[in-house]
Amino acid sequence: PQAPLGAGREVVHTARLRVRAGDVDASATKAKQLVTAAGGYVERESTSSDPARSEIALKIPAPRYTDLLNQLSTQLGTKLSLTQEAEDVTGEVADVEARVRSAEATLVSFRKLLERANSVSEIINIEQEIAQRESDLEALQAREKSLKNRTRFATVTVTLVTDPAPPKEKDDDGGFVDALGDGWNAFAAFVGGAAVLFAWLLPFLVLAAVIALPVVAFRHRLRERFGIGSRPSAPRRPGPPPMPENVATGSRQSGPESPEGPPPPV
Repeated sequence: PQAPLGAGREVVHTARLRVRAGDVDASATKAKQLVTAAGGYVERESTSSDPARSEIALKIPAPRYTDLLNQLSTQLGTKLSLTQEAEDVTGEVADVEARVRSAEATLVSFRKLLERANSVSEIINIEQEIAQRESDLEALQAREKSLKNRTRFATVTVTLVTDPAPPKEKDDDGGFVDALGDGWNAFAAFVGGAAVLFAWLLPFLVLAAVIALPVVAFRHRLRERFGIGSRPSAPRRPGPPPMPENVATGSRQSGPESPEGPPPPV
């Protein structure tokens, strides 16, 4: 523990103690008993059961701070860590006390002025000033009380933990069943991720469909009305020019004639 500061100083002591205890509940009870017997009290406490853990904020009278901190460090279990801080607030305490005395004296003066006031406006103004001064005095007195409480009682936060449970050994004999379970979990994770992706994309897909449908319908109407976008028809190839009728007829009749000779002798 830190050595105490010089006598006559206003000091705020704080400490954080971490202890490993075999029985967390029993150690927490003992810590509270030690502090209560010394004139202190429990400011707050929080506990959990899995794993067993307890955190207690203890207020210890400043003269008993060092002694009780030693007892808490050695009698609750194995000390794991200890941090201490000492804040000298002598100047702040003196400043607040002086401001309190000044505010009280100012209030006395305003009350005397109120007794000698001769008009309604003076009375109203003085009463407003008195109300404001009283509010300031109350704030200063609350600050003074807080500082006195912090210097009269040291704050020690004790955290009690238990031994960590040994890790469970993984059974490697599962074989096919474990592999099947792992595969199913992977498949379920994939399906879940795909569903999330689809749900994320769905608003954009709907918006794209809303924009695209009118455009497609408009292009279709233009194509029907003006033929925009249709393929041009292939030009027809010109055929051979028609022949004159007499030429065609003559050509059909001008074949080679078979020679006609005398009939063969009988």
